[in-house]
Amino acid sequence: MIDVRTASVRNSMIFSPVITPRTTVATALRLLREHDTAALPVCEGDRLLGVVRETGLLRLTPSDVTTLDVYELRNVLDGLTVARVIEPVPAIAADASLEDAAVLMRTGRHEALPVVDGGRLVGLLPWTAVLP
Repeated sequence: MIDVRTASVRNSMIFSPVITPRTTVATALRLLREHDTAALPVCEGDRLLGVVRETGLLRLTPSDVTTLDVYELRNVLDGLTVARVIEPVPAIAADASLEDAAVLMRTGRHEALPVVDGGRLVGLLPWTAVLP
C-alpha cells in the first residue's frame, strides 16, 4: 500500500497527450478514450492553460435529437474546438506528496492535476492515483 504522505506525485503521474485550444472536440474525445484518462492538459506553446474533461467536451456535441444529417454533423464536429471548455486548474509540482495532491483535488473538486517540474508540464495526476 502506498503511503500518500511520503509518496511523490512523480511516481504516480501518467504521461498524457497534450492538446492545444485548436484541437477538435472529436480528437480530444478520442484521445481521452484511447488513453483512458479523466482529462487532457491544454497548452499554448509552453504555457499551461488548463485541462479539458469529457463532460465539458460532451456539452459541445450535438444531441441525438438533432436534425442534422450525418454529413452536416461531421462538419459541425470538425469545426468545434476545445477552446470553449478549458478549465483552469492548479498545477502540482512533481516532487509534491500525494497527500498534498489529494487535498488540492478535494478542495477544488478536480479529477486530474497537471504535473509540472521546473515550470514545464511533465504529466497528469488522475484522482485514481491518490486513492489509498
